[in-house]
Amino acid sequence: MSAPVLRARLGAPLIGTFLKSASYQAAEILGLAGLDYLVVDAEHAPFSAGDIDRVALAARNTGLPLLVRVPQLEAGFINTCLDLGAEGIMVPHVRNREEAARAVAAASYAGARGFSPSSRSAQYGQLGAKRHRAESDARTTIWAQIEDAEALDQLDAIASVAGIDCLFVGRADLALSLGIDDPGDPKLAAAVARIGTAARRAGRAAGLFITDLTEVPARMSEGYSCFVCGSDQSLLMQQGRQMRAAFDGLAAA
Repeated sequence: MSAPVLRARLGAPLIGTFLKSASYQAAEILGLAGLDYLVVDAEHAPFSAGDIDRVALAARNTGLPLLVRVPQLEAGFINTCLDLGAEGIMVPHVRNREEAARAVAAASYAGARGFSPSSRSAQYGQLGAKRHRAESDARTTIWAQIEDAEALDQLDAIASVAGIDCLFVGRADLALSLGIDDPGDPKLAAAVARIGTAARRAGRAAGLFITDLTEVPARMSEGYSCFVCGSDQSLLMQQGRQMRAAFDGLAAA
């Protein structure tokens, strides 16, 4: 699936995962697995620009749209990720309209993104300046991560910013911000439902990190369409544990 198609399909059910190991082979394998997108977790895993460069190339080899969750709202790094071929960014801790607008400006040539016509994104100068700027802005998807209690009263303002494509919930940080220890706390569930409703009201996609696909139907009923399920690390751990348990059962028979 091409990146422009990804942006057009943000309202449809989509499934991806986080990449937490700086492995271009893992990115390539996940692309061959048929996921809708992959999110490089540069906020919570050790990704350098060189790591993202190699991962972006591997993802592109399989036609897998790549987003980068950046460590912070920093225009220079966002520009680097997009120049390397990322098709979008996920910005953590967007708390108000101003921060949402800054994210859009950093990621779009219509805003304040630094311009180079010679990047991978520009096909190393083959697209031409005008065409590259237009095509890049058309395909780049910008996800605002909602993970602070103060953002809950600013949802409509955040979602109103032109260029914000998805409100993505970071439940772990949101729970922490709300003073919640139990992930099953009704207060957290109400906040998640509230974010989905706000996104739908504004005509934006709503996204959510999940650890179990059984949660999908309930969240879809709340307006969620973009899911990030686990990570390359959790997928490997799960498969390894299943193999261990299955082998032990067979060996004991």
